Amino acid sequence: MRPFRIVFFGLIVLCLQVACRSRQVATNEVLRIKTITQVQRDTIIQTDPDSSFYQAWIDCISGKPVLRVDSETKKAGNYLNVPTVKMEGNELKVDCYATAQKLFRTWQQQYIEELRTETIIRPPIEVIRPLTLWQNLQIYLGRAALVLSMVYLIYRLIKQKLKIN
Repeated sequence: MRPFRIVFFGLIVLCLQVACRSRQVATNEVLRIKTITQVQRDTIIQTDPDSSFYQAWIDCISGKPVLRVDSETKKAGNYLNVPTVKMEGNELKVDCYATAQKLFRTWQQQYIEELRTETIIRPPIEVIRPLTLWQNLQIYLGRAALVLSMVYLIYRLIKQKLKIN
């Protein structure tokens, strides 16, 4: 029964200590939230089909093929240039160059949302009247009683654990 009283008395003293907590000092708060959202978008640019052509007759002179210049027909496309034709020996070379095209494009959009709240200034706690002599005496006697009761509890617990008579 005796250890129960010691524990019970200790819990009551701890509960009284929690109840004696003073109010917090006023603090200033600034709250700022910045949200950055990035969205990557892409698109495909469709181009129309294009073609160019070259048509000519080939004559055989002295056993060698030769292009007939008067029979040439050339046509350029929208972005394809006119084909260039070269005949060297038995080899026919046709080159057709196109202008550059951009077919795929990506871009990135960035949204910045900034939420800013005002500074919260809490009013300071005003002391209406200072503590009287009697109130100060009660505070100091309470502290002394708390220290003495804690020393007594520690002494009793050590004595009980070590079983000193």
